[in-house]
Amino acid sequence: MRRTGTKDFVYTKRLRDNISAFVFLLPTLILFCAFTIYPFFNAFYIALCSWDGLTDIRFVGLAYFKRLMNDSKVFDFLQHNLIFGLWTVLGKTVLAFIIALFLREKFKGVVFFRATFFLPVMMSFVAIGMLWKFILNPTSGLINSIGFKLGLFTPNTAPGWLGDPKLALGCIIMTDIWRWTGYHVVIFLAGLQSIPQDMYEAAMVDGASDFQQLIYITLPQMRVITLTNMIFCMTGAISVFDIVYTMTTGGPYNSTKVIALYVYEQAFGTNARMGNATAINIFLFFIILFITVFMMKLMNHAKKNT
Repeated sequence: MRRTGTKDFVYTKRLRDNISAFVFLLPTLILFCAFTIYPFFNAFYIALCSWDGLTDIRFVGLAYFKRLMNDSKVFDFLQHNLIFGLWTVLGKTVLAFIIALFLREKFKGVVFFRATFFLPVMMSFVAIGMLWKFILNPTSGLINSIGFKLGLFTPNTAPGWLGDPKLALGCIIMTDIWRWTGYHVVIFLAGLQSIPQDMYEAAMVDGASDFQQLIYITLPQMRVITLTNMIFCMTGAISVFDIVYTMTTGGPYNSTKVIALYVYEQAFGTNARMGNATAINIFLFFIILFITVFMMKLMNHAKKNT
């Protein structure tokens, strides 16, 4: 009897604790469902309807998904995303890793340099876009002004930068790398500082050079962190919008237009098509999901081999 009473007491206490925990979580759960779960599933419904955001919704089935497969603009603009992603992933990963190696060392002023590299991350993309539009202005911008002073080119031969279809996307890529490198430096720096110092000391005893320590200790230990940074870079590149909208609005001649900007125009343009925009967004969601799952599998494989 005493044993049964103890079990009932333990069961009652656990039930009471679970109910208390659920009550505390309920407000957050309600907000999560209202602002995350409901909009997510509602998006699938909107993708099946014709709606301009003002008039009545009209069900059209899979018409927008069929249209998506035949819309050459979607794949042209997605190609811009892929080019943007390739160069930003490469640039930010390599540059951030090199800077993190430099900032790992203890020297006078290291805290200042760490804060300086992270400073652009704290700025808004609107401010960054306006700043770099001024710097890249073909007539009065900082870069071309220096070029004029040094005699590198004249006003007639100066690069158009954001006004040149061949250079505009590269300028945006450079701006994005400048903005986000400090963020990835912090992640790399945390990973570098987590590597046991004993491994380096043992390598030094065996006569390993700094380059050999980098190749056989640092790089293998940083594989998971590197893949994590690459996931952040790639998913951000596929969904990039703000920096493109601020600097070029997709121009010139759609040379910098990305898929998220095309979705924005479809949803809020002159002929608003919320259903079409949502269908493209769902397509974009599954692309990001596929990339993330693929990179996560690589990360798990790297963890097993570390």
